[in-house]
Amino acid sequence: MPDLFLTWQLDPVLLGGLLTLAFSYTLLIGPLRSRLAPAAPVPWRKALFFYAGIGVMYLAEGSPLHDLAERYLFSAHMLQHLIVNYCVASLIIWGLPTWILRPMLLNSAIAPISRFITKPLVALILFNLLFSVWHIPVIYDSALQNTNLHHVEHLIFLGISVLFWWPLMSPLPELPRASGLVQLLYLFATPLLQLPLFGMVTFAGQSLYETYSAAPQIWLSAVNDQAVGGALMKVLSLFGYGIPFIIIFFRWYRQERHSGRRSSWFSQRPKTS
Repeated sequence: MPDLFLTWQLDPVLLGGLLTLAFSYTLLIGPLRSRLAPAAPVPWRKALFFYAGIGVMYLAEGSPLHDLAERYLFSAHMLQHLIVNYCVASLIIWGLPTWILRPMLLNSAIAPISRFITKPLVALILFNLLFSVWHIPVIYDSALQNTNLHHVEHLIFLGISVLFWWPLMSPLPELPRASGLVQLLYLFATPLLQLPLFGMVTFAGQSLYETYSAAPQIWLSAVNDQAVGGALMKVLSLFGYGIPFIIIFFRWYRQERHSGRRSSWFSQRPKTS
């Protein structure tokens, strides 16, 4: 058991993918920047966010947490997913300059798809639907038992996590953020849409996933571990969605109050003949 906590992943697909991503980003903000955005300075601050996102992704997927998640504990796997959703996706969006995003998302072939899937309602449905579908027992167990499918699962999950945060964090005016009120409704609706999944895994009363049922028991039984995983999803969502909700609410409230004051001031100005 002690060896479990010393096992770091050197999977060539994981390492190769993350290093390729980091190298490609370095080329874009370095040698290729003069072609894409000649007047733009090197985005050092954004680069730190992007590289931090890659680092956190490796900690989630390559640290000892990986073996705990893949072989022993549903709760550890849930923690992996939440790290990708709350941390990695946000860091990647913060780390991408607009002059990199525009050619990727607004070229003639991709732009119609980008405009459609980044609409708040579409992004909300896609994220929660795919997040829930991956937790259907037969699909979940298949991904745990097939390395390639597991890589695909986490790649899709990263993609839908970026999509989820887009209406809240978009840096592109062509694919804008939602209005303040819509953002609040968006964040309020997400945990509600996740309630069926939360209820299924937390209160099932039996282990839903064969992989964890057959795994050696460490710390918790499979049933209790599953309940902890569901509780972890719900508790962390209070912070992951609740903190942005509070920030956006007060920002929206200030804007509405300021707008109301301006309207009132203009309406009270004396008319000139």
